[in-house]
Amino acid sequence: MINPAPTNCPSFSLYRLVLGCALAMTIFVCAGCMDDDPPKREPPKPKYETKPPKTNVPAFLKGTVYELTDADNKEPYLVSGYGLVVGLADTGNNRGTPLAVRNFMIDEMVRHGFGSLNMGLNKMPPERILADTASAIVEVYGLIPPGARQKQQVDVYVQSVTGSETRSLARGRLYLTSLYVNGVDPLNPRGRINAYMKAQGPVFVNPGYLGDAAQSATAARASLRNGVILGGGLCVADRPIWIRLRQPQLSISRAVEFRITQRFGTKDAARTQDEGIVWAFVPKNFNGDWEHYLGIVMHLYLNGSPGFAAAKANELAAEAVKPNALLQDISYAWEGLADEALPFIRPLYTHAAPEVAYAAARAGACLGDAAGAEAIMEIARTDGHAFQLNAVRTIGFLPASTRVDRMLTELLSVSNALVRVEAYKILADHGSPVVLSRNVGDQFMVDRVFCDGPPLIYAARSGEPRIALFGKNMNIQLPLMFTAMDEKLTISTNKDQRTLVVFDRTNDRLAAGQSIVSQADVLDLARRLGGAGDEGLRFAYSDVVGILQKLSEKKAIAASFMLQDLVGFETAIENAPPIVEPDGGAPAGRSLTGIPGETLPKMPGVVKDNEKILKN
Repeated sequence: MINPAPTNCPSFSLYRLVLGCALAMTIFVCAGCMDDDPPKREPPKPKYETKPPKTNVPAFLKGTVYELTDADNKEPYLVSGYGLVVGLADTGNNRGTPLAVRNFMIDEMVRHGFGSLNMGLNKMPPERILADTASAIVEVYGLIPPGARQKQQVDVYVQSVTGSETRSLARGRLYLTSLYVNGVDPLNPRGRINAYMKAQGPVFVNPGYLGDAAQSATAARASLRNGVILGGGLCVADRPIWIRLRQPQLSISRAVEFRITQRFGTKDAARTQDEGIVWAFVPKNFNGDWEHYLGIVMHLYLNGSPGFAAAKANELAAEAVKPNALLQDISYAWEGLADEALPFIRPLYTHAAPEVAYAAARAGACLGDAAGAEAIMEIARTDGHAFQLNAVRTIGFLPASTRVDRMLTELLSVSNALVRVEAYKILADHGSPVVLSRNVGDQFMVDRVFCDGPPLIYAARSGEPRIALFGKNMNIQLPLMFTAMDEKLTISTNKDQRTLVVFDRTNDRLAAGQSIVSQADVLDLARRLGGAGDEGLRFAYSDVVGILQKLSEKKAIAASFMLQDLVGFETAIENAPPIVEPDGGAPAGRSLTGIPGETLPKMPGVVKDNEKILKN
């Protein structure tokens, strides 16, 4: 045991001195801490900007989602990537392709098994395929529409890779390709992780190139370096529309979500992200019609009680008959109020002003009112009516039924070709017996549309590739001598004077060419050209469309030809907005909210779920 030092010991005096100094220093430091103010923390930065209330909201739209929010993420969402087109008629040439892109494509082909002995592709090494003139490296672009749902199909645009010497993509087929944000980058074609779209399928090129050599314009031939894959893009994730609160508040976000799900009767119609944003998902039964869905959403009143709905519907009916009424907004608001609006809009179905009658009948028909559907049908069958085509599209929104198909069948024989085509497309989608559909391999469909009225040939350039022949019979006029594709294709009268002989020399690898016999019937000729007869011919969909178009122009077919009119895909791609990550017919009167066509901030808003969607 160690005894403590005595108090008269020098070391004890030193001990007391050190202890006293330490105690004094502690008191000094503590006193200093109490004298200083604690550091002030900066208030948290608001996640969303608070905007002032809207000042241009008319009285009848007070209390709507529109008054409290803005709709964002309504622009096309551009994705892209590099792919490989095969099956060309010796028109591919990959010389001039940037080296980084070529190496990337070789690595992708190896990843998919090309050159692999285990997969039986050892005779198809990537370098050999890329050296073949039957293949071409291409740039692939897709525009994901607003509100797109997972597995929704869209058109995709392809063009020969910049710098290559490929002459034409006609008859080509794109291998499965993944599309990314900024995927087309010749300096860095790799470095992309999340694929937003998958694309594959046959390439549809400009059918106007089929003329004789003297008539083939340089521009038409140049256009063969690009094309469209109809319905060939598959969205791999949901892309919601963003309902952004002008004054963020979680209780309001929840109220907006509840009102949307209450109106559409499905939980996946909306989802609250936070106090500033509600995700709005286009229901599957809208078939991608995001404008219609958003129109209803923005015109929903947060008060969803039946009594309020009846009073508001009556107020809207009075507003609709005023001069310069905002009829598009009123019609959407009626539709948002649902069945409670019907007693107040039925008297307007026969209003003297056609725009008022259409606005009311449109809302009533979409709400399932039989009288509203009959009123819309009357507008649709009235030639020269300002809203005739709009009315047909409204009928297309109605659930398929015998009554709806009977209405549409009447429209197949009217004088307006646009109305006839719109009615046909809906009937074909419904599987109506008045549309006899025939598959041509895996390339396209040929439909015989049984109806009266002038003979008409219609060819689609968007969505599903289809050729429609309007009329009970459609024959080729004999005798015939037809040439196309720089005279490498001839269609002429057979010796029996009843059938046709098709002679094809477009494939340079078959020196002797190929010939088949076809009935002098447009349906049989189209199917045999596409390869349905297993006789060796296999023209692409765009080839068949071009041949029928030229035959119609030369009066060899007694029918007018109509090629679906489209806004330029290239222009749409060029005008697509930059991609940034998220930060937290005739109109029925003027529209305040501008749905569609509003210019708002652009945000991708792509939402993925846990389901594995596609395999590479």
